[in-house]
Amino acid sequence: MGPHAGESAEVIFKRKIADIRNIGKTFWLIRSHKAKPDMVQAVCSAAAYGTTDVLCLFLEPSSPGGAIPTVSDSAATEYSADLSVWYSLPSGLSPVTGLITRGAYALVLDILETQESKAVDLWQFADFFYSKRPIIFRQGASTVCALRKDNESHQERMKSGIRKLFAVGRLTVPYAVWLR
Repeated sequence: MGPHAGESAEVIFKRKIADIRNIGKTFWLIRSHKAKPDMVQAVCSAAAYGTTDVLCLFLEPSSPGGAIPTVSDSAATEYSADLSVWYSLPSGLSPVTGLITRGAYALVLDILETQESKAVDLWQFADFFYSKRPIIFRQGASTVCALRKDNESHQERMKSGIRKLFAVGRLTVPYAVWLR
């Protein structure tokens, strides 16, 4: 995560936290082929069966400038959990902006808290859908579904596993949606 359409990360988080305070949830735009809504919904449904919350960790990039700022600030107006039924975004929600194309999705969060001086060791996580693989971030895949698993000795792990944790959110029903 990083700056977006002229807003700093700090400003975005304040706005999204205000959404939750005002209407009980917020929509966080993502664009990642490793976290499409149906994938996120599958993870959350499996966790809901076991009554486990699914958290979203917002990490700073491994190096300054590592997150390329989005310049598009088109605003989504509708969302769908299944691509069949579309709803207007809730009244009182701050704008959900970015490049709004078929590849625009949003995570639905009901808790979002910034963190102070905490770090995450990514070598302790694996790809949720391919648990024998460590998580690896790439452009176009900066949002991933993960589970806890020691990958410290995995040959394909990222060079550095330590990332600064900026915020933690909790996903809520419908967990992830398509936007238009």
